[in-house]
Amino acid sequence: MRWFLPWTLAAVTAAAAGSVPATAFSPGSTAMAFTPVPLEDTASRPQFCKWPCECPPSPPRCPLGVSLITDGCECCKMCAQQLGDNCTEAAICDPHRGLYCDYSGDRPRYAIGVCAQVVGVGCVLDGVRYT
Repeated sequence: MRWFLPWTLAAVTAAAAGSVPATAFSPGSTAMAFTPVPLEDTASRPQFCKWPCECPPSPPRCPLGVSLITDGCECCKMCAQQLGDNCTEAAICDPHRGLYCDYSGDRPRYAIGVCAQVVGVGCVLDGVRYT
């Protein structure tokens, strides 16, 4: 295996110099252009985070029971989105209430979701959730 690296380096160096042995290793004059295909259509996905951050001089005043959190862009303080509110990568759901952003209704873009509650062990009786 030790012989392979020097031999490869010699072939690459010769190819760069344009010598005759290098043409023996080259595939020929059929040049193929590689153009990568984007994984998704980025034009249809909105950009919610903007840099540099542009935050208000003072944090917002949230209603009673609503958490003041850092936005999903890691920039500014914001009031957390609550159950049933729209959410994005910037406007995130209240993690202190066990909420997450459910993007399943926004196919195929998955850009805007709805805050939903993490379902775990427990039950709901007469509209009251017991753990």
